[in-house]
Amino acid sequence: MPKPFKPTRPFPLPPGAEVVERDGRQCLKTKDKGRTVFYPLSKDGRQYLKPTKCWYFDIRDENGIVRRVKGSTDKAATEQMITDWQRRIERRRLGYADPAEEHATRPLADHLKDYAAYLEAKGNVPAHNAGTLANIKALFTGCGFVFLRDIDPTKAAEWLQTIRRDGTPVALPDRADFTPGEVAELLGITGAAVRAAVKRLNLPATGHGKARRLPRATVEALALNRAKGISPETANHYVRAVRGFCRWLVRTKRIGSNPLETLTLQNTAADTRRRRRELTVDELRRLLEATRTSNRTFRGLTGLDRYCLYLTAVSTGIRASALSHLTPENFDLNSPSPCVTVPARFSKNRKTHTVPLPADVAAELGPYFAQKAAGSPIWGGTWAKDHRGAEMLRRDLEAAGIAYAVEGPDGPEYADFHSLRHTYLTMLGRHGVDLRTAQELAGHSTPLLTARYSHRRVYDLAGAVERLPPLVPGAGSEADAAAVRRTGTDDAPAGVIPLRLVPRKAAPTPRPDAVSDAVPDAVTYCIRGHQSASSDDEKPVQSTPQANREPLENKQPGAVWHRVASIGLSAPAGDRTQDPRIKSPLLYQLSYRREPGRDLCPHPILGVPARGFQSIRSNGAKGHTPGRPDSGGIRQTSGRTDHLHLGHTPGRPDSEGFDHHPTRLPPIGGP
Repeated sequence: MPKPFKPTRPFPLPPGAEVVERDGRQCLKTKDKGRTVFYPLSKDGRQYLKPTKCWYFDIRDENGIVRRVKGSTDKAATEQMITDWQRRIERRRLGYADPAEEHATRPLADHLKDYAAYLEAKGNVPAHNAGTLANIKALFTGCGFVFLRDIDPTKAAEWLQTIRRDGTPVALPDRADFTPGEVAELLGITGAAVRAAVKRLNLPATGHGKARRLPRATVEALALNRAKGISPETANHYVRAVRGFCRWLVRTKRIGSNPLETLTLQNTAADTRRRRRELTVDELRRLLEATRTSNRTFRGLTGLDRYCLYLTAVSTGIRASALSHLTPENFDLNSPSPCVTVPARFSKNRKTHTVPLPADVAAELGPYFAQKAAGSPIWGGTWAKDHRGAEMLRRDLEAAGIAYAVEGPDGPEYADFHSLRHTYLTMLGRHGVDLRTAQELAGHSTPLLTARYSHRRVYDLAGAVERLPPLVPGAGSEADAAAVRRTGTDDAPAGVIPLRLVPRKAAPTPRPDAVSDAVPDAVTYCIRGHQSASSDDEKPVQSTPQANREPLENKQPGAVWHRVASIGLSAPAGDRTQDPRIKSPLLYQLSYRREPGRDLCPHPILGVPARGFQSIRSNGAKGHTPGRPDSGGIRQTSGRTDHLHLGHTPGRPDSEGFDHHPTRLPPIGGP
């Protein structure tokens, strides 16, 4: 069994040292804490050897390697450690080792260094890694956690609740103004933090450089803001960071279970410190017009630069950091579908993201990009790196006469640069784009995140409520009569909406006594009902032309099956592709097979000749080659989902003025 010992360290002899002989060896006689001690001298006699305070022992591990282990200041405790180490080595030799046992004695600082290397190897943004590690260190320091066994969810929750409470503002000297350095010393922050807070809160200040002075009202506002506790969202940043660290500990077998699994996120709805708002189409046009004619330059960006920057941001929803790295090569403006591609190294989720561009925006950006150097960032500079996009947009909003902050139902709402992304997704939702499509355009991982960006106001909700049937007795007679007239079931002639066909040649002028080829409203509305409904629902959804012109996207993440903008529905995982046309009994009746030498028979339901109806067949019909016209002159496709608009050319309005393009937004660019 190994024996504990105390290794010695050499120290120089003090002047006038008393050297005596003890046990046949030269020793230094001195006083240590009031008692006489003897330390042996080195071989040359110039130094004395002083033993350490802790006991040590040498032990051979399961691999035959001798390791020196530090024990305790108590010799009996060190002997107990030797017994534990021998038992542990024997278990490892027999194959019963616990991987977490070795890491339990390492301090949390060592584990954090390994975690920092792991985050860097993942390829995360350096700023994100630094913020995550800073939050973890702050929580561990505030709670007094040193080892893995010290991590406790109750202490962590108490510390978060403590920093959420408001404190007492710092008492200020009786002065009229202060320098930024004096304010930083009073508040216990850096001068850069003072300057950033003055700009962020839009507080008054006078002078520049050494003559910079902050009025007493500004300093009082800074002191009050400094004394406020953190918001629930900031507290959640601490929780996410430390829970991610604990999950990494479990994955790497450094700990058996997650000790902070019960530490939950806080509700942010009741106390949101900074809410963003969307800009209206009128505000966007005023902002773009004022920016295009601006003579002011902000960090190297002229008025024309900022005009094209805002136009691209609100038409694609791309973030500021990605916009600052885009080059002319990332834009494809000459293709039939103009688009912009964000490289993976500049994307937040580190994935390549391609976003279509509206045609009017692509035409506006073409001449501007022609003046830019190839391979260089179009909107480069420090505006995005230093987080000055909000300040830049605020100045342009003031020049356009648009309020930067407006009072909302739960407090002020701000229009910073990231609000342009909110505006983009809100416009998509209000113009009928389903949540799944908006998620793809935004590059989000979940629909829940996309729903947070799409704002709904009272007038949006009122439009949805107006679609409910009348419930007051006697109040719905006129509405019911109007609905009957729309369906064409009364005796009055029903309005017709002709199907747009793709004939081989011009159709002849119909005779007065001929039966009309037009399909009544009841049929076309029913078809649109099938197109707007889920593939799991056999019942048609009734709609009207007015409802189709102004669809309301007011779905929550759970309602992923209701897709208004397109009938291209994806099947659930593991199922075959769902096709609404196959489940529609009416569309079965619209299908026919034209045989040579036979006249066209009347339609069995409508009582009209089947001439002009498109042949709707399932993909892979017998005797048919995908991608070539069939006997009825209709081109079949074999894609996963077919968007069916009878006789409609995608991207062009139909006979009612409907535009079936799924991402068509109102024009907001310049003429």
